[in-house]
Amino acid sequence: MTTIETPVLIVGGGAGLKASMLLSKLGIESLLVSALPSTSILPKAHVLNQRAMKMLTVFGVANEIYARGTPAENMRDSDWASASPCRQANLPQIQLEPIRKRGAEVLAPGPVRFHHELVDLEQDAAGVTTTVLTALDATGHAAIDRTNAAALFP
Repeated sequence: MTTIETPVLIVGGGAGLKASMLLSKLGIESLLVSALPSTSILPKAHVLNQRAMKMLTVFGVANEIYARGTPAENMRDSDWASASPCRQANLPQIQLEPIRKRGAEVLAPGPVRFHHELVDLEQDAAGVTTTVLTALDATGHAAIDRTNAAALFP
């Protein structure tokens, strides 16, 4: 069993990827674990409002989202378009999450781990201790990591 010390443990890759990028930009180390083997395989949500795009600009991934999303001329103008320097975007989550994952990995190489499932959690005054089951290896065995964190972001 490996013990990992981290100030913040993020559980889940969807919104967790954005949280990972934000914490990295603020200089706060974190570790993201997701039980899923990869980013979303379903289209789900697709419209990103101006505030979301402003944050994704700060994280350095907005240009790729605009390039891969619906062209601006094919999107309807809104009454609030002038309220932000960023325009809204339209990109299905199935295409957005890999971009956010790459962005999180660039900002904080290493601490984004898919196929890692949180299986136990204990909290006390010192912080949070978790048990994380990692993906099966070639022999069919899974490793168990123990993570000590000061905070947990679900």
